[in-house]
Amino acid sequence: MAQEMASLQRIVSEQKQEIERLKAENKLLHQSRFKSSKAKSSRRDESAEDPCCGAQPQKRRGAPKGHAPWVRKVPERIDRHIHVEAPLICPHCQSATDTILGGQTSYIQEDIVLVPQTVVTSYVHDTAFCPSCQRQVIHPLEGELPFAPIGPNAKATALYLRHILKVPYRKISEAMDTLFGIHFVPASTLGFEKRAEVNARPIYQDLIQKIRVADLIHADETHWREDGENYWVWYAGNESLAVFRIDAHRTSEAAKSLLGEKLDGLLVADAYAAHNAIECKGGRQSCLSHLLRKSKEIGEELALIDGADARSVRFCKSLSVLFKEACAVVVPEQTGKRKKLADQFRKKLATICRKPLAFAKAETLRKRLIPTSREYSQLFTFIEHGGPPTNNHAERALRPLVIFRKVCMGTRSTTGSENISVLASLTQTAALQGAKVIDMFRALFRSSPDHAQDVIFGSQPEPKLSG
Repeated sequence: MAQEMASLQRIVSEQKQEIERLKAENKLLHQSRFKSSKAKSSRRDESAEDPCCGAQPQKRRGAPKGHAPWVRKVPERIDRHIHVEAPLICPHCQSATDTILGGQTSYIQEDIVLVPQTVVTSYVHDTAFCPSCQRQVIHPLEGELPFAPIGPNAKATALYLRHILKVPYRKISEAMDTLFGIHFVPASTLGFEKRAEVNARPIYQDLIQKIRVADLIHADETHWREDGENYWVWYAGNESLAVFRIDAHRTSEAAKSLLGEKLDGLLVADAYAAHNAIECKGGRQSCLSHLLRKSKEIGEELALIDGADARSVRFCKSLSVLFKEACAVVVPEQTGKRKKLADQFRKKLATICRKPLAFAKAETLRKRLIPTSREYSQLFTFIEHGGPPTNNHAERALRPLVIFRKVCMGTRSTTGSENISVLASLTQTAALQGAKVIDMFRALFRSSPDHAQDVIFGSQPEPKLSG
């Protein structure tokens, strides 16, 4: 009976610990979803009680740290000048004014002219007979889409609304009809995508080859929906190139289909195992931001547990300090100093992770970072080989498609997913290259893939249509 009671007491103790852990996890999850207004209301109460602070307005929140201020550019031209005489009656208090004591003030205001009118062109071609093709042929003019009822400008505008502003097909038809007076059914925009994808496909394949030989590659993946089923958007890119691919799988084969089996440069990604199948000659850097966030989450959960394991708490704090220090480090130019600095960080990490931890989540994280683990050698590669310590670039690059998924609920077919993959790659690459995306869309309709590629990479601007 004593043994049975001791066993039951041990079970009760373990269940209490599990209950405390689940309560802390649930509270932390609730706090992350719903922000408390107590802190804000307490600050208001304090300012109301203080007579010195009560009369002062609350300071507005400024711009985020590191963000440059935005200033509107002065227009290059002024289309009209309007002179307005001084008012004889004050518009505020309705009193008579004195124009003699007045002066002059001026400002420039930009606006748009909404004229819902299209330009309808009738093309009459003289034909010639080609003995080789055995058919009548015509000579298309610049800016003309032969036998197409809708011109390249309208099609490019529809694709801009779809792929840059993330507008659904039906809303695109409504916007084009309201703003420009041109009417077409929602399915027409899908037809525009298919037509543009024909010229975009060779450029897309070329982008894949370019990214595989780049010196630095960021890679990541996120959730997607195709016809109500779970799919994945894979990304590979850097500061000048961006490539997306929608795949039904989240395996190493899906990663290889985009990145290939071997990479010449440094691969920066999270710790997802699918990327381990790719051989990286330039090394592999695991994202320190993910680990920093994980250690912070575990630390917050431990703070909510009464009698939490003190060693686990110290482990999370030490890990956060180490990774913050690593992200802020200035990498020396000399190769020898780089290797020495990376070894110093690895020794500090090994010291932090030398003893097992009682808290399960902290112990799981510790095992990921011990010297015998795969990830241990990938944490400070950025110091030895150069490159960023985090995968923030890939997170920001995937953001537009995450918004697209939320607005349009994904795609309905394989063709739609391929169109998204190809056109998203081209539009984001064009933006990174400083090219105008609307010019790229026009080039995809009006000319060959080579010309559209020149527009993307800035070697040939897209000519403007008159009228």
